[in-house]
Amino acid sequence: MSKMVVARDVKKFREVFIKGIEGIVTAAEIYVASIDENPHNAEVFKKELGDWIPASAWSGFEAVGRKWMHPKLLMGGMADRKKNTIVKRLPYSVQEQVFNGGRFEYLTKDGRTLKVAILEATHDQAEQICDGGTIRNISAQKAYQERNPIKEVEAKAEILPYTILGGKITFRRGTVMTKRELKRLMEAI
Repeated sequence: MSKMVVARDVKKFREVFIKGIEGIVTAAEIYVASIDENPHNAEVFKKELGDWIPASAWSGFEAVGRKWMHPKLLMGGMADRKKNTIVKRLPYSVQEQVFNGGRFEYLTKDGRTLKVAILEATHDQAEQICDGGTIRNISAQKAYQERNPIKEVEAKAEILPYTILGGKITFRRGTVMTKRELKRLMEAI
């Protein structure tokens, strides 16, 4: 398959997927309007659509319909589940900023201030930036750092599956290498 065909398919998929998300948002708004009219309607929805939608999903639909939760969070939002939970606690307007690439101030260990996108941040950085339902300012982040010291990441020496001594390579038991790794190794001696 050519790159142009794949690019076309990706574009088409994105368009249809976005329409699907918009449809889910509209469906969630319909659900919320119905349960606002009569809270017992929630049970009717669950019963009528139980073969399509698991019971655990309805609270998410309500949160999306009430604009408590960004629709991207309904589908997982992020690979890091802990960061996903952090963002879910933020107000909807801040969630919008997060998913639109917004950058937030982050205080580094050495006192510098960086602009960090939460989607690109580590879990620890996101936890420092976000305080439950708010974004911490720099002084609040300083206090957070004092309560929760930033862990130093130790650089550990990698144990190689071989040793080179006197122009000879000795492999450890159970060593498996790719052609690229073997070529790089041969170039090293």
